[in-house]
Amino acid sequence: MKYWLTAAFFTFTFYLIGQSSLSPTILLWPEGAPGATGNSDEDKPAIIPFIPETSIQNGTAMLVIPGGGFTIRAVDHEGVLVCQWLKERGITAFLLRYRLRPLYEQKDWILDGQRAMQYIRAHGSEYHIDPNRVGAVGFSAGASLAADLAFQANLGDPNATDALGKYSALPNFNVLAYGSSGFPKDLSPAQIKAIPPTFMYSTTEDVGSVYGMNALYGDMLKNKVPVEAHFFQNGVHGSGFAVGDPILGEWTHMMWNWMHTNGFLSAKPRMALSGTVKLDGSPLLRGMIVLTSVENANDPPVIIYITNTGTGELGRFSMPANQGPVKGKYKIEVRQEATRWTSNSRDPFMIEMMAKSRSNTLTEADRKNWGAFLRKRNLNPSIDNSILFARQRPGDVKDYIIDINGSDILIEVFSK
Repeated sequence: MKYWLTAAFFTFTFYLIGQSSLSPTILLWPEGAPGATGNSDEDKPAIIPFIPETSIQNGTAMLVIPGGGFTIRAVDHEGVLVCQWLKERGITAFLLRYRLRPLYEQKDWILDGQRAMQYIRAHGSEYHIDPNRVGAVGFSAGASLAADLAFQANLGDPNATDALGKYSALPNFNVLAYGSSGFPKDLSPAQIKAIPPTFMYSTTEDVGSVYGMNALYGDMLKNKVPVEAHFFQNGVHGSGFAVGDPILGEWTHMMWNWMHTNGFLSAKPRMALSGTVKLDGSPLLRGMIVLTSVENANDPPVIIYITNTGTGELGRFSMPANQGPVKGKYKIEVRQEATRWTSNSRDPFMIEMMAKSRSNTLTEADRKNWGAFLRKRNLNPSIDNSILFARQRPGDVKDYIIDINGSDILIEVFSK
């Protein structure tokens, strides 16, 4: 009997600890939700905050929307586990309890999602959240709801009598997992323009989802909405974050990289960047440069490709502000990918020949001249592997670090 009581005590204690780890539920309409038809939890839209330790908070927040066909909510593996994953990485997460059918319909759960976004922004200072970095992540039906928050953008009303109604309900970025479909037919150009940058993922095994997501991906591409998509070969519907799966679980790392490179983890403004890359005093002909912030791991990395295309100066690069750095110190790594490289888009003769080829105006004389030109070119390998320059000079002990304050920089490394 003694041992049974001891076991029961520990079981009950563990249960209490597990329960107490969740923050209190916050009703989105404390006085009752619009159109509520009852008084149960299912009539009371709410959120549960998951707040990171102060030392790792990065100011980013995400509304987490579990799926379930709008008949249930997969609140654990598509809710709590997702929120905890985000919390451990410095993101303040809010788990949404939205209304379901047959008690309610689409207009109601969209209203719940919008209200949750408005609540997060209205209480941003309380949670140390940047109101310009509030995203949403949805799964299956939850992904459809997250997409609807973008399609039916509620930007808030400054004259609203309701305090939360003054705030925008539009996500700054969206993450859609195995749910949603192409653009609604009645979307206006203004609504399309408001759709935020979107990351999406599904699997080809999940046929019911991948076709709709592929249509959505195509619509976003066609309308120039910033989007990144990953479609894995294997994986059942409802896999959530797939933590522990060595293949499918990689999608969360891809999502994190996408958030990082797009600047959603840092409040600092990005700037356009241009410059020149040199190796041993000469322009780098073909290679890649990675700039990593040494001051804050949440600041976006910058990736520069030197492809020697166009007719500008050799070794030059230029990138827009949305791909550029923030002001500060960056570690530089340069990779040399070729020692002999001339792009077709730079050589005047090839520019002429390719233009004639596209317009079907090549003559026999052109073909003969082109062939002679090809035989004179040296297209044999010029390098036996890529070469990484992680220091400015071979004898340097410290990393190559530059202070980026302006828009034009010189990156120069030496092999000897």
